[in-house]
Amino acid sequence: MTKKKPSPWNNNLEFILSLKPETDFNSSNHPKEPNYLEASSWAAFPGKEGFQNLSPDNPPIFNSKEVDVFFIHPTGYFEKQWNSPIDMTSAAYERTGSHLATQASAFSETCNVYAPYYRQATYFSFFDTKSKNGFNALDLAYSDLSNAFEVFLQEHNDGKPFFVAGHSQGALHGQRLINEHISNTDAQKNFIAAYLIGYILPTKYFDQLYPDLSISESSIDQKSIISWCTGIEGFSRTRAKSLFWTPNGWTLERMDQSLVCQNPFSWNAQHDWVDDPDNISIRLKSDKLSLADYYATKNTYSKLSIEAIPDLSFEARVSHNSMVETRGPLIEKIKRFANEGDLHNFDMSLFWGAIRNNVNFRAKAYAL
Repeated sequence: MTKKKPSPWNNNLEFILSLKPETDFNSSNHPKEPNYLEASSWAAFPGKEGFQNLSPDNPPIFNSKEVDVFFIHPTGYFEKQWNSPIDMTSAAYERTGSHLATQASAFSETCNVYAPYYRQATYFSFFDTKSKNGFNALDLAYSDLSNAFEVFLQEHNDGKPFFVAGHSQGALHGQRLINEHISNTDAQKNFIAAYLIGYILPTKYFDQLYPDLSISESSIDQKSIISWCTGIEGFSRTRAKSLFWTPNGWTLERMDQSLVCQNPFSWNAQHDWVDDPDNISIRLKSDKLSLADYYATKNTYSKLSIEAIPDLSFEARVSHNSMVETRGPLIEKIKRFANEGDLHNFDMSLFWGAIRNNVNFRAKAYAL
C-alpha cells in the first residue's frame, strides 16, 4: 500500500518536514540566473498576454497606463531543493500564473504590471531555524528581484509613478527591496505606495527600515506601506516566530507583537467591523490545476480564469493582535480551507475588488 502523503491542512508540521531539502544550500550549485533584459524572464510585462490581465467583470485592458506596479509573486515551489529553477514545464511556473490571475490582476486596470520570475526559495526555507540554509535560499531569491528592479527602473519605468506589491514570500522580499532600492534614494520621488501583504512587518523596525516613508493610515496616503494578514474571527497565530530581514541580517521575530496592519475595507487600523459593498471577492477557475496539490511537480497547462463569488458578503476588522479578522457568510463557506483559521491563501482574493479600487484612488491622489 502506498503511504499517504502528509496534508498541509491537517498535519502541517509533517507536511513541512516532508519538503526539507536533503542537502545543504550550495552557493556554487544553484539554478541558472535569469536575465531580466529578456522578456522571457518576466511573468508579466506590458503588452504581454498573461493571467495578470484577467478580470471577473471587465474585458482585459492592454493599453499603456501612466502608472507601473512591480509585483512579486508568493511561494509556489514545494520541492526538496533550496531554490526553484525557472522552468516552464514545472508546477512552480504554473502556480506563478495562478498568482498573477488572483493577485496581480487587481493592479492591471490602473497599472502596467511588471512581475519577474525569480529563483524563489522553497517553502521549507521559512521553517529552517536551525541552520543558515533558509536564509541563504531567501538571499538568492532576493538577489534576482534586486536585479529585476534595477532593470525595471533603468529600462522600463521611464520616471512614471509606481507601486510595489507582493504577497507572502513576495512581501518579505518587497520589504527588503524598498529599504535597499527606494527609501532614501532617487526612486522614492516616484514611489506611490507598497502593498506588502501576508507577511509580518513589526512596527518597531519601521523607522529604521523606512525613515522617509510612513505607515498608511488612509485610503490615499502616499509614500506609505500597507500590510495585513487575514484570519477568521478569533484567529490567533499558533506559530511563535517568523523569519524577518533587517539591514543587520536575518532574525527570528515573535508573531505576537505590534505589526503594521490595515483593514482593506477601511484602509486604517481601527478595530470596528466594516464591510465594503463595492468589494469583489474572487476565485480561480481551472480545468486541470489543483492549487491544493502541493506535491505536483509538472505544469498541467491549465486554462485559468477568475470569477466573482456571488451573493456572499463578509466584514473585517483589525484585531488587537495585529490581524485582519473576518466574519460573515463567505467566511463560513471558505473556512474549511483555512489551516486552524488562517486565511493566508485568501489574503488578496477576498479583498480583490477593494484592492483594485484603492490602487486607482491612490494613483489619482498621486497625480493631484
